[in-house]
Amino acid sequence: MIYAILSGLTLLDVILFVVAMPHIRIERSLPLERFTLPDNATTIRENIDTTFTCDTRNYGYYADPENDCQIFHVCLPIVFGGQRSETFMWSFICPQETIFNQERFTCTRLEDSIPCQESAMFYSLNDKFGQAETEEEQPTVVESPMETSQEDNSLEPATRPY
Repeated sequence: MIYAILSGLTLLDVILFVVAMPHIRIERSLPLERFTLPDNATTIRENIDTTFTCDTRNYGYYADPENDCQIFHVCLPIVFGGQRSETFMWSFICPQETIFNQERFTCTRLEDSIPCQESAMFYSLNDKFGQAETEEEQPTVVESPMETSQEDNSLEPATRPY
């Protein structure tokens, strides 16, 4: 049956058919692809360890001690419909001669940073994202400068005593 189908085709038809067929994409696990680093990352840091994972981590920024804190990661766990969860990870590399300071969440010179191997002790600072530290930092409710007039329900500027 296949011979009957192919017998009426020219060689060009067969080539076009094969080229147009969908190809199965083979997953090639290049180590740096997992970290989504820029292509030139190895010009800043020659050997990059790719063992860091965001599994079981809260949302936040994390120094990577295995890469001497020159690389840091942003972890974002998401729960879909209360059933399935997935954690997204984005990786960044600090400029030459700087490391990620876990205490300050920024790349700083080595002498201005905490020791890289102590970074894990500061991972808990990520738990404070979205929280006000003191009562003074709590958002305040500002009343609208417009008041509703009792007579015609139109908005009029509020009167202020000067």
